[in-house]
Amino acid sequence: MSNELVTEVSAEALSHKLAHARSLPWFRALYPRILEVQELADLNRLPVLAVEDESGGGLFTALGEASHRAPGGGLTLTSGGSTGNRKQISHSWAFNAAIVPLGARMFGATDERPEVAINCLTAGEMQGAFQYASAIVRHIGARLLPAGSQMGVQRVAELIQTHKADALICTPSFAAALFNHERVGAVQLCSLKWLYYIGEPCSKTLRDQLARDWPMLNIRSLGYSSTETGPIGFQCAHLEHGSYHLHADAMLLEVVDPLTLQAVAEEETGEFLLTPLLPDHVPLLRYRIGDRGRILRTVTKCACGSSMPVLTLEGRVETSIKLGGALITQSQVLHVLRQLLPQLHATDVQVQIERQPEGARIRLVLAEDILTADTQSVIEDALQVEGQASALLRLPGLLGLEVKRLARQEFETTLAGKTPFFVTFEQTPAPS
Repeated sequence: MSNELVTEVSAEALSHKLAHARSLPWFRALYPRILEVQELADLNRLPVLAVEDESGGGLFTALGEASHRAPGGGLTLTSGGSTGNRKQISHSWAFNAAIVPLGARMFGATDERPEVAINCLTAGEMQGAFQYASAIVRHIGARLLPAGSQMGVQRVAELIQTHKADALICTPSFAAALFNHERVGAVQLCSLKWLYYIGEPCSKTLRDQLARDWPMLNIRSLGYSSTETGPIGFQCAHLEHGSYHLHADAMLLEVVDPLTLQAVAEEETGEFLLTPLLPDHVPLLRYRIGDRGRILRTVTKCACGSSMPVLTLEGRVETSIKLGGALITQSQVLHVLRQLLPQLHATDVQVQIERQPEGARIRLVLAEDILTADTQSVIEDALQVEGQASALLRLPGLLGLEVKRLARQEFETTLAGKTPFFVTFEQTPAPS
């Protein structure tokens, strides 16, 4: 698809999206300025939408409720609220049908066609990726083993061996647990040719280890996507990890300064705001996904034949992180801790994530002047049984939680001298 055609298609789709939004009385009541938005240049007149917005998530909740009431049915994805505020949304069946060919774009015209794929993503609740991955496998004509993430890695390894599965679809956390399990080895996994990951970034540590120990395994992202928006970008065989072709005919992506929410200069790094262009029950406009990166518009045509712009992911905004395929926000962490320490402030806490080949460990660092030595073990024990914290620790690839007291000056800082809420450490795997 040429750049001119992509621009034409996206402009027409945005026009339909805005017209749909203006036609809905309940949407006009929530977003009165939608009447002023006629084209792309007007879009920044609308507020930014997020699961946890200035209205306490009220806008997103209203959109979710409206999507449930819409005629024609659809796929409802809902969280139990165990790792944060409940969120839910229903996508129309037309939307769900449209996202599958977008997801299959990653295969393009290449000969890369798995014959037997095992789907080890989490099924249920907000994990729409399980259905999405299964539909892509069907679209390309492969055979599917819908194992899920809760089956257990040894049973998954048995299925791979029995069915000679050549493709594994899972989160990087699940892959780390599978390939590093002491009772799983080359005999069970030797048929695998491709690892397709989704749900969180695949760390360089894990990629290096798999490249060293499993040199015949090709590692690629299944796509850049979110449950709320659908597919955002696809990674062809010619792009590096963290880079994707933007589905520019189906997704409008703004890159803004995370503080001012104003557009950054071309090719500069900023926070992503997403406006899906596919028809759906509700118009999701300027959705704040929590990722930051940039769009490389100087890439005119990729070796795969696509002329879609290339976006590069450069991490999360400081207030959120992905673990085990789940999104963890600063406000979620503080909500849990304030049940135990009501006067706690964000500056009193740092969440340190130590990523290892077999998974990730969480170190919850609290300033020693607000946490006494006597209460440290009490807090640690309480977090093992508290609903949100224990749900987090049950996620695939999470190895444990430690509470630590430190002087404030010993918190980890950035090169710029700032103290981030989330810090990630990569552990270099030992040579075999």
